Amino acid sequence: MSIIGRPRVGVAITFSAILLLAVAFVPAMNIIHAASAPITQVNSGLVASDSLTTGNTAGWAIAGNAPPGGSVSNENSSGLYLAAKSAASGTWAGYFAKSPNTNAMLFHAVLKLPYSTIPDNVFDTGLYVQTSNPNFIDYVACVAVVSPSGYYWSLVQAVGPATGAVTTTNLWTSAPNTLPLTQDCTIITNGNNYLKMYLGGILVYQSGSLMLNMPSPFNSYLEVQTNSASAMRFGNYLYYYADSSENITVTNAPAGGTVKIVGPANDVLASAPVSSAGTAIAVVGQYRLPLTASIQAYDSAGNLVASTPSSVTLWGGDVYAVSTPNPGPAGHVTQTTAGLDHFDSLTTGNTSYWSTFGSAPAEGAPFAFNENSTGLHLGVQAKFPTTWAGLFAESPNTTATAYHAVITLPYSTIPDNNFNTGMYIQTADPHFINYVACAATVSQSGYQWAVVQASGVVVGAAVTTVLWASPLNSMPLTQDCTIITNGQNYLKVYLGGNVVYQSSGLVLNMPSPFNSYIEVQTNSASAMRWSTYVYYYSIFGENVTVTGAPAGGTVKIVDSSNTVLASGPVASSGMATVPVGKYRLPLTGFINIYDSTGTLVASTSTAVALWGGDVYTVSP
Repeated sequence: MSIIGRPRVGVAITFSAILLLAVAFVPAMNIIHAASAPITQVNSGLVASDSLTTGNTAGWAIAGNAPPGGSVSNENSSGLYLAAKSAASGTWAGYFAKSPNTNAMLFHAVLKLPYSTIPDNVFDTGLYVQTSNPNFIDYVACVAVVSPSGYYWSLVQAVGPATGAVTTTNLWTSAPNTLPLTQDCTIITNGNNYLKMYLGGILVYQSGSLMLNMPSPFNSYLEVQTNSASAMRFGNYLYYYADSSENITVTNAPAGGTVKIVGPANDVLASAPVSSAGTAIAVVGQYRLPLTASIQAYDSAGNLVASTPSSVTLWGGDVYAVSTPNPGPAGHVTQTTAGLDHFDSLTTGNTSYWSTFGSAPAEGAPFAFNENSTGLHLGVQAKFPTTWAGLFAESPNTTATAYHAVITLPYSTIPDNNFNTGMYIQTADPHFINYVACAATVSQSGYQWAVVQASGVVVGAAVTTVLWASPLNSMPLTQDCTIITNGQNYLKVYLGGNVVYQSSGLVLNMPSPFNSYIEVQTNSASAMRWSTYVYYYSIFGENVTVTGAPAGGTVKIVDSSNTVLASGPVASSGMATVPVGKYRLPLTGFINIYDSTGTLVASTSTAVALWGGDVYTVSP
């Protein structure tokens, strides 16, 4: 019982993004035959999306120069409504919803002009894309304009200082009274020289030689304007989104082949040739996005070689890649040594592995402990204010060199004195109390996590050194703590999967074997203070070791989606060490062995459960 007496830690260690809406789509399962490789998403092109039907306009700044009482905004299940009325006939008034700054290049909204004529003056509604540079008002816009003589749709470019547009140019205008009063407007621009507009899915304008003077980032505006004072006039808006471009890009496709985007009825919605670099760029800006479709890749002979497994949701700017399957490796990777020393979920109610004691029961201070499905709970209360009392669960002697537990500190402050909780690794030598610890401490001023080293004779720690401490109140109250040490000079600590301390130049004086402790301590007598622990394990190191691998090659641990979780180079001896200590173990993954040319030469036959300290070997 090496902790009775002086406590281990002797003192307390002192305008927003546009509303994104999750739109549900029921994918139609395309029946795709003979595609041997999958096509998977690499990047999403969606920047922002708002159906404009939820009643929530928090993602927009609504303002304008309309006079008091001369503007209205309302959003309901049928759309966003903006209205304006001039204070005096012939004087312009406007009202708009403005997006935050965005680097998107494609902007879309469904605009409804409710009037084919009005009795006096002019009213317009539109989607505007404008530079966010405060020195300019430069913009492009898709607008519908109505007057006593009828209505038309137009694409407009304007330039001028922040006070107002000096030059306004109609780049395209429809014939009067010819197009529907409700239109999908899509604007694509780089703000420099390129502008493209679809109206109702039809390309009405495209140029790559303009002088737009619209430096990115942009703001998009949904806006109404009028110089009519006879009545309030409304515009209606639906289905706004902003994408990074109007293209679906597919990489690693067969050069000289074709990529097709195929709808639920097996109709080809878009297609593109594959360049010599293996890239295809399919244009989808004419559609109201997202598309629900499959992506199919064909070789130069017209054979289907890759496809998405089913229909997917596609936005402009999405990037997909053809995954080329690796040939089956010739070699096998099999386990030779297990790295797990002991595992305890601390949720079974069985505490037979642990010895529970501490200074609290020794001095008659209040304490309690229990284990249930939510974890091992240790509680302690000082017998007298400022007198320390502790309670711990102690492991048997072990030669493991890495230890892990999930520790919850339930308090961000306490009303008096101090309370701490932690995992301690201590020499089993009965003459010393030398230990290292991952601990959390809380007081009236807040809480911290810390890495601590202590040394002293068995009656208590004589010297306690804080090796690392978090800023006050800065980290989650629940943390994965992992301690790796040889007891001599090396110490490494992960907190929440991140290395917070590492040194090989310490004087630890902690001869193995060790005991691990999960422990609470307090000098607060006002109430019982608790901590919770789950998922304890001890292992023989933080590395998975592979022997017999090809010198100069690489060992990778990959999950079922081929994501690399960890990797390590193969030394001239044929050995690779792959660190996995940052994870909550075991990892479930494949061990893949690659030679110096990057060719897969061996692998585990299935995904395996991997612990630090495991040793595997490559065999033919």
